[in-house]
Amino acid sequence: MFTTKSTYDHLTAGQSRGHFNHIWKAKIPYKIKIFTWLLEKDAVLTKDNLIKRNWLGNPSCIFCGQLETSKHLFFQCPVARCIWGMVGSCLGATNVPNSCSQFKLWIEHWLPNGKPIHHFGFAAVCWAIWKGRNKAIFDGKIIRHPAEILTHACAFMTYWAGLTKEDFQVGILEGVKSLLAYAHRALAQQAATTPRMLPAPPTPATEDEDEA
Repeated sequence: MFTTKSTYDHLTAGQSRGHFNHIWKAKIPYKIKIFTWLLEKDAVLTKDNLIKRNWLGNPSCIFCGQLETSKHLFFQCPVARCIWGMVGSCLGATNVPNSCSQFKLWIEHWLPNGKPIHHFGFAAVCWAIWKGRNKAIFDGKIIRHPAEILTHACAFMTYWAGLTKEDFQVGILEGVKSLLAYAHRALAQQAATTPRMLPAPPTPATEDEDEA
């Protein structure tokens, strides 16, 4: 019988599973676990990966026009940076992550006591960006402000909270409430202000070595 576990076992035959325990143990839907696993392996079908499969379409990011890669779409695009900037502002952060590996260091620094929800929030934000990107490409629904994507991420977190224990849900919903309040303020001030973008933190030497 097909299961998510059987798919994972097939795709990761001979690989160490410990590296992805934070994904498989997260209280999120199975298809989102697969999505974030692909994202961390840089295998999500962003346009650069489609080109490797001989796709002949436009390689530009739908949000900003630069080359679309997974790192760009989810972290380095101005839209993504604005979204992470709003999340960071709620955490009191002074910078934003610029890659999956850097996110782990970033969230541990700014939310040291929230490890059970680190991947939970990461998955919601990245899934919301992916859904927003797909709606813009396939349905022509261009967002007016990055805060719209953040509100969608909040909706995902609210829904997924039902997969967690009751006492854990309280903390999630409180965090969602804060994010929504920030997103709504950003939308209300859209015509009068420029979306806040925090600087990226210094890139650790180990990250470059991993990418090499």
